[in-house]
Amino acid sequence: MKKTIIRSLAPDELEWFISAHYDFLGHDYSRGLAHRAFSHLRDVDHEADRCFVLFTPDKRPLAGVYVVAPHHDDDDQNLYISNFWYQHEPEDLTRLLAHVLKEHHHEAARCPLFAGSSDIVVQMQAALEPLDFVLEQAHKLTFDLAELPPTDDAPLILEAWALETDGVFRQVFQDAEQFNPTDRRWAYLKRQYGKFTPDLWFIARETLDQDPIGYAFFGLHYQEGVYLDGIDGVYYLTAVGALAKYRNSTQMLRRLLLSSMQELASRSPLGRIETILSEADPKLTHIFESLGFAASETYPLLVKLP
Repeated sequence: MKKTIIRSLAPDELEWFISAHYDFLGHDYSRGLAHRAFSHLRDVDHEADRCFVLFTPDKRPLAGVYVVAPHHDDDDQNLYISNFWYQHEPEDLTRLLAHVLKEHHHEAARCPLFAGSSDIVVQMQAALEPLDFVLEQAHKLTFDLAELPPTDDAPLILEAWALETDGVFRQVFQDAEQFNPTDRRWAYLKRQYGKFTPDLWFIARETLDQDPIGYAFFGLHYQEGVYLDGIDGVYYLTAVGALAKYRNSTQMLRRLLLSSMQELASRSPLGRIETILSEADPKLTHIFESLGFAASETYPLLVKLP
């Protein structure tokens, strides 16, 4: 393995770093765009500390990445990657990210590809797949709870999570997804985007004396130091599914979604639900859109889960 040096940046190197990212994306006016972006930064020292570059021993830059890593006590334990670039070989970015992932505590890592051509996606996939990142097509949907559609179906009975029923919730999830999560994956699912809120995790039944038919797991949106709850709360739908025997029943999944939406509307009548679906499941996306969820953006996402 060739010798290299990895370090964060000095503040006066930050504009060059941003320009390198724009060069990687293929912009013709990368220096001008970098200067404009640099002029809007509030804390240059802080931003420079988040930039990591792989250099040769003679100080030639090979690859760079901007990293927002969580602290051990943060609710959100995702590590976020952006402003990536490499000069020649994707393996240089792989080596840099391997070092960053090892040095920074995290439970999962996400690299959204909001900008860039299909060639950039291919290049980033080549750099991150050796580190167990998976490429998804993220489809972001939102729903305003004030627009809750009417329904003739009786709502399902929702049961909120409790410590003594954790095993039941885990079994319902496993039966629905045909996937047995590890302890680490189960813990991460509870706080995928922030703190775990037990009264926003539901399993659903037709009646109290019947077995569960599915689940819907929500979390609270975090913004500027506050979790958005109450009359105008914002909720993430992190996972939803009906038991495998209902997989061919669009109506059952619709009832499950509507029942949980009604529950949230009673809690937050002016609130909003957000979710991100993979376009690998167009049927699920169609069900959401038929209930009034609106697509807000679609983008490639490289993600590494526990």
